[in-house]
Amino acid sequence: MFKNKAVRNWGIVVVVIVAVLFGVWTFASATTNTTAVNTESKVVSLDVAETIEASGSLEAQPFAALNWKTSGVVEKVNVKAGDIVKAGDTLATLQPTSTEAGIVSAKADLVNAQVKLRDLLNSGTALAQAKIDLKDAQEAYTKADNYLKYLNYSEYVPQTIYTAKLVATGSNGWEYQYDTRNFKGPAPKDWIVEATNDLALKKGKLDDAQQTYDSLLAGAESPDVTAARAGVEAAQATVNSLYIIAPFDGEILSVEQQAGDVVNTGDLSLNLADMQGLYVETQVDESDVANVKVGQPTVVTLDAVAGVTLTGKVSAINPVGENVSDLVKYTVRIDLDQLDGDAFLPLGATADVVIKIKDETVSLAVPIAVMQNDGQGEYVMVIQSDGSAKRVDVISGVIVGDLVVLNGDLNEGDQLQLPVPETDGIGG
Repeated sequence: MFKNKAVRNWGIVVVVIVAVLFGVWTFASATTNTTAVNTESKVVSLDVAETIEASGSLEAQPFAALNWKTSGVVEKVNVKAGDIVKAGDTLATLQPTSTEAGIVSAKADLVNAQVKLRDLLNSGTALAQAKIDLKDAQEAYTKADNYLKYLNYSEYVPQTIYTAKLVATGSNGWEYQYDTRNFKGPAPKDWIVEATNDLALKKGKLDDAQQTYDSLLAGAESPDVTAARAGVEAAQATVNSLYIIAPFDGEILSVEQQAGDVVNTGDLSLNLADMQGLYVETQVDESDVANVKVGQPTVVTLDAVAGVTLTGKVSAINPVGENVSDLVKYTVRIDLDQLDGDAFLPLGATADVVIKIKDETVSLAVPIAVMQNDGQGEYVMVIQSDGSAKRVDVISGVIVGDLVVLNGDLNEGDQLQLPVPETDGIGG
């Protein structure tokens, strides 16, 4: 009996110890939760600019993908990637004998056309002939004008009337007898109409002659010179198909061939761009585009190049929207400022754009962790002077790091309470 009583007493002791330990653990857990609930944060003020974020791709203007105009074998490549070239520089050449026969003969045609053009430019024949043509046109106009005046005002214009009648002959035959009568009188209306039309024609020829003479006198080209120059340009264009020529000042981005390579018409030779003319085209939602204005400053970063920040300004806004995935968007162009240094800027790289639509203003912000939301909307809990917590409804704005800018009945320095964590039983 004593043995069973001792076992029972030890059992009681164990139960008491477990109960004490459970109480201590529960108190510690409650203390931990109370500490979390009472953790406080403050309302702070920030200088925040209103911005619109979008993305696009880095482009350059002008940009040219230069292609071969004929097939052949590359004779020489004069540039490499990174070289700076001037408009008109010859960048690559084909072997003349490897191209079409017409291109080789065009060289001789070009020489002949250049000689003809030079001779015409050095000759004064065109101006002298224009002076003679103008004098002749003036005389013809004056004669036509005087004639029309004569017909309109003279009462004694010589005229002739021809008549014919059929009469019988002695041999029972018939013949026509003609009669001519000359007289003077007012001109017939059809004569005046014809003379008026002729005067208008003479006036047009006089105006053309005067314009030609004045143009040549001022240094303009004669029609012969214009035709000769067109011949030179046509021959030059054919000859130029042997070459890749820079159409503008810029930087060589890539070269596709080397000497000895065989190329076909249309093959890419090299890429050329003016890297001082960088821009980004991005698309802005219809809900934001009304806030975008030409001249607004922008900041651009590239996914492909870490640590490089480009600046620029909005230069154009396309007023015609386009549907993109059931959203209406508007294209906005941003011209970028020149970047100091020699940073690698790959064209076509994804560009993240921030458009500043309003200057910095002082705004209130709170840690994101104190924000709460329910059926009534967003709110925070503000700790009062007596230690109680009061709900304050807010409207959240932009996020800056771990803070969120908001509007509401708050003051800088207000103490805020973190949300009470949800539990699912004892000990959480």
